[in-house]
Amino acid sequence: MRWMALALLLAGCAGSGPEGQCTGAVNDDPVVKAIIIKGTGNPHYQMDSQDELRAAKQDALVRCLKGRGVIRGGGVERQKPL
Repeated sequence: MRWMALALLLAGCAGSGPEGQCTGAVNDDPVVKAIIIKGTGNPHYQMDSQDELRAAKQDALVRCLKGRGVIRGGGVERQKPL
């Protein structure tokens, strides 16, 4: 839960530091791109995949922040949408 609060806090930051770079790089993540591409021109898929897209963006942000050393690993993994 702590990392979600951190992710939401950092989502508002568009600075040039690691947090801002990670926030900007979320849409470049391959998993996020794949979900967005699948939904292009398909409004039903877009509506049905919002939870999956949100989870993929959060995962991408956390991976980026961990990779840059902003946050440490560990804790409890959140539940994935079905």
